[in-house]
Amino acid sequence: MSDVIAAYPETYEFLSDTVRGMSLDIEALKRPLSRCELSSCGGNCCHDGVYLSSEEAGVIRELVETDRVGIEAAGVSLPEKVVVYGKWRDITSGPKTATKPVAMRDRVAGYPDHFPETNCVFLMEDARCALQAYSLKKGLHPWYHKPLTCWLHPLSITGGSDHKPRLTLYSEETDPQRFPDYDGFVCRTHCGLTRAGGLPAWQVLREEIEALGEIGGRDLLSEIEASL
Repeated sequence: MSDVIAAYPETYEFLSDTVRGMSLDIEALKRPLSRCELSSCGGNCCHDGVYLSSEEAGVIRELVETDRVGIEAAGVSLPEKVVVYGKWRDITSGPKTATKPVAMRDRVAGYPDHFPETNCVFLMEDARCALQAYSLKKGLHPWYHKPLTCWLHPLSITGGSDHKPRLTLYSEETDPQRFPDYDGFVCRTHCGLTRAGGLPAWQVLREEIEALGEIGGRDLLSEIEASL
C-alpha cells in the first residue's frame, strides 16, 4: 500500500478502485491556476472544516485521544470534541472537523463575503494543517493523517455524464455550491480561482494527481499529456 493516506485503509481501497476506473475531465484540468501561498490565502479552503468518512472520523478521534499533546505541539489548541456532526443545506451531512471563530477578513485580503469567519480546529496560525505537521514530525507522508478531501482540494472526483467517476476541477460556471445567496466554494478559494496567466491546473496540481495515480496504479499525468 502507498504511504499516502495510509492511516485510512478503507478509504485507500475505495479510492484505489475509483481511480482505476475514473475518466479525466481534460478541459477542466487545463483551466489556469496558481499554487496558493498560505501567507496570503490564510487557508481559506479550511474555513468550515471538512466532512469526513466514518473511517476518517474514527481515526482522527482516536489520534487525538492517544496523542493530543503531540498534535497540539504543532501549534494548535484543540477543543474537547474535534469531530462533530454537521449539515450544509440539504446537500451534505455527517461527521466533520469542528471549527473555531477567527477574524478571517482582517487576515485575508479579498476573503469571500459569503464564507463564515471560522477555521477548522486543525488549522494552525500560519495556515498549515496540524494533522499534516504531525505526520511530518513522525516521519510519515505529509498526507498520512490528512483527510482525502483536504489534500485533493481543489480537485474533485465526481460522477460524469455516464455516471462513472471523473476527475475534474470545478470552475465559476460548474461549481455545484453556487446559489443565489452563496457564490460557490471551490471556485472562490485561492487555489481554485481562475488565474489569467496562470499555468494549467494539471501542472499546478501535479503532486496531487501523481498521488492519485500512485494509489490507482495509473500514470495520470502521462494520460493527460497524451490527451492534449
